[in-house]
Amino acid sequence: LTMIVDGHTGIEHTFPVEIVYDDVLQMWKPEPGRGLASVGVGYTPTLSVAYGGLSGEYWWYQHDELWKHPRLRGFVPPEVVIPRARRRMMAPDEDYNHFLCARICEQAIGLGIPVQPGGHGQMQGINTHWEIWMMTHGGMSNLEALYCGTHNGARHLGLEGDLGSIEPGKLADLIVIERGKDPAKQIRDTEAIQWTIANGRVFDAKSMAERMSDGTLGPAPQFFWMAEGYSPSRVPPAVGGCHGCGHPNACGWMRQ
Repeated sequence: LTMIVDGHTGIEHTFPVEIVYDDVLQMWKPEPGRGLASVGVGYTPTLSVAYGGLSGEYWWYQHDELWKHPRLRGFVPPEVVIPRARRRMMAPDEDYNHFLCARICEQAIGLGIPVQPGGHGQMQGINTHWEIWMMTHGGMSNLEALYCGTHNGARHLGLEGDLGSIEPGKLADLIVIERGKDPAKQIRDTEAIQWTIANGRVFDAKSMAERMSDGTLGPAPQFFWMAEGYSPSRVPPAVGGCHGCGHPNACGWMRQ
């Protein structure tokens, strides 16, 4: 609350409670004609952390077999994905705190407070999708969550003149969803991306190969962990390593 009083532009991470009451909401509510207060102090809840209890990140590890996810396998080193995703802890859904914390997101947008997804070093790439999906766990509609993940994020950073929506004069930074998928109906379809367009350049989302002007794809990038003999450890190839070192000669199952 002191951040709101002091005039911060945003609150990062969740309030560690289920809901907030009128004393907080009246202080937080945007007030037209009062400078920064007319815009509102933005809320970036970072539900994958969700202060005050078991965080949302682990819910996804529990419910999805992320070590099999084709794009995580293609774009993130296996020694990052597998230690977190393969050996998972389990808990009842009611123990996960993000379901409760996400309710404040719905309260905030009802007051006109901009809410947008954040991150805190959780799983690369897919974490932004998690954040958008978890907003619906607190009562947001799919369209509200999508608005938070597009327009509100750009607005919070002061970039709404260039990003956040498809309009004449804005940068061509957007994604194209696969035919037959619709995140407005099924929120998890946000990850069914066919093309990523970055400042007008078109990339195949499955390989990150650029689509050229003649319609062909350029070469897909090769990442450092794909190099022959790469190992994140200092274990020599002739020496057996532990199950967590990621050395390709010691832990072939990580490369399968």
